[in-house]
Amino acid sequence: MSIATSTSTEFEDNNDDLLRLLTDSWDTPLKDTIETSKWTRDYLTKLTSLPLDSLLHEPTELREEQAKAKRDAQQLAFRDYPCFLHAQTCRHQVEETLDGLDVHLDEFLSSVPELQEACEIFSQQAKEIKEERGKIIRVLEYQNVLTDLLEIPQLMETCVWNGYYSEAMDLASHVRLLQVRYPLSTVKSIRQQVQSSSDLMLVQLISHLRKPIRLAAAMNVVGFLRRMDVFDSETELRMVFLRCRHDFLQQRLARIKRDMSEESRQRSSDAFEYLKKFIDVMREQMFEIGTQYISIFSNEQGTLLSDYMVHVIELIKTALDAYLPMIEDTSALTSLLTQLQYCGMSLGRIGLDFRHIFVHSFEEAVQPMILRWIDGATEDLVQRITKASHESTAPSAWMSSKITLQSSNNTESRDEAKRHAFQPPMLLVSYPSLAIFTNDVLSAFNALRLLPAISLYIPVQNHLEACFLEIGTSLRQYCDQAVSYTPDEITYLQSYSAAYVRCCLPYLKSCLVDGIYGNLLIPSAANEDIEALLANYLPVMKKEEIVDVLKDNTGEADVERLAEVDGDSTENTESESAVVNDVDTTETPEFEVNLTTSIIQ
Repeated sequence: MSIATSTSTEFEDNNDDLLRLLTDSWDTPLKDTIETSKWTRDYLTKLTSLPLDSLLHEPTELREEQAKAKRDAQQLAFRDYPCFLHAQTCRHQVEETLDGLDVHLDEFLSSVPELQEACEIFSQQAKEIKEERGKIIRVLEYQNVLTDLLEIPQLMETCVWNGYYSEAMDLASHVRLLQVRYPLSTVKSIRQQVQSSSDLMLVQLISHLRKPIRLAAAMNVVGFLRRMDVFDSETELRMVFLRCRHDFLQQRLARIKRDMSEESRQRSSDAFEYLKKFIDVMREQMFEIGTQYISIFSNEQGTLLSDYMVHVIELIKTALDAYLPMIEDTSALTSLLTQLQYCGMSLGRIGLDFRHIFVHSFEEAVQPMILRWIDGATEDLVQRITKASHESTAPSAWMSSKITLQSSNNTESRDEAKRHAFQPPMLLVSYPSLAIFTNDVLSAFNALRLLPAISLYIPVQNHLEACFLEIGTSLRQYCDQAVSYTPDEITYLQSYSAAYVRCCLPYLKSCLVDGIYGNLLIPSAANEDIEALLANYLPVMKKEEIVDVLKDNTGEADVERLAEVDGDSTENTESESAVVNDVDTTETPEFEVNLTTSIIQ
């Protein structure tokens, strides 16, 4: 089979070569026709397959067939000549008809696009009209439903403005479901309008938390906010609640804010009034915020409330640090501290007791005030001594005054001393400058008595000792100078120095140590430094000699007090003494400050 196939393929290739050889000299159109004709190839294949005898007779057969075909054609032409003429006529008519038809077809084709466009336009318009008609029919069928649907935004806005938040949320939920089921542009527009009302409702709910609000109303507002689901987490909702309540707290504080006066006393009063109202507002608002938060968010697990309260306490401490130094009245400070303690005690019921936090602020406010008053008293006495030193004033001219006390007065004074352990020594009446100094220091002690913090004892005691030493130094300088130009008045110097060292100083120390800090086991400083400083001007004599020297100037009871040695001059009797804690303000003995009223006047 493969041999036959290969043989036929070789014959075909030879026929192609033979055909090209025969047609090489022909015209191109005829050459192409012959080469592409299947009959030509078949005839060449037949010729090549003929034997030699048949091949030699082939031209004769071809001429005979040609002659026969010519005779048949002539006979056909003669016999069918009328048909040929009629066919020719028909052909001409057909050509004319086809030419006319071609023209009309061209015109028709040129008009077809316009017709097609017009048909498309008509179809589109008809379709739109049909759709609109269908829509109108459906609108008429569902007129009541569409009316209710289109009125939802207006109805929700009315609910929001009138506070019907639950109904407004139901409408918003209904519109969300409609948008899921029917994603139409109308429903989307309604959803946008409803969302605007929802935003307005959110603003209103949050604004309610920035106003005075009761617990039940606050719980409703938080419930609505939870239902709106606009916050990412419960923690964010709690932060919004605390932030809104803090804004209301700031509004309350802004209403009580006042401008401080330039005058110190008025500024002190303004600061006291502001802090008083400030603490009241803080107590009320912190308790309200804490109770509302605990009630609303009962499952609190974090530290959000405690962190917020720490922030509020920092605000209180900032306000105290800013305004407490302006207050120059310890009774006002005591009132504020008591008020703050009650505030902390009240908040302790919800676990927010902060009473121990602000003690240091009051200590920092009291300490410079007490030290400033002691410095003022010290400065006045030092200036008095320095002035006498510069003007070379005689001791008798300013150190003592001639005051004669009757025995009845001495007996009455002794009885009063028994009743009041911290009554100022009447001996100081004979020394106006010491009496004024004692009065000023006692005023500072009476102020300290209202806020006797233990931490203030050491600073006050050290400062008082420094002031005593400063006065002793000035007195020593004056005594050294006075002895040089008035040696006959050394008795005044000795009596004044003795009254200062052995009467005034022990009494003031006793008031501080025993009167204010009576139950504290705190060692008190001795007078060795001042004793050594004024040793040359302190009389060392028997009690009878002191009585003879000072008999004209003092009473017998006060002379006995002066004659005692090393600071034991003030006899401490049993008296009412309070236990002093860090900020304890219980009753302590109030020191007399009017013993030299007549002298001061």
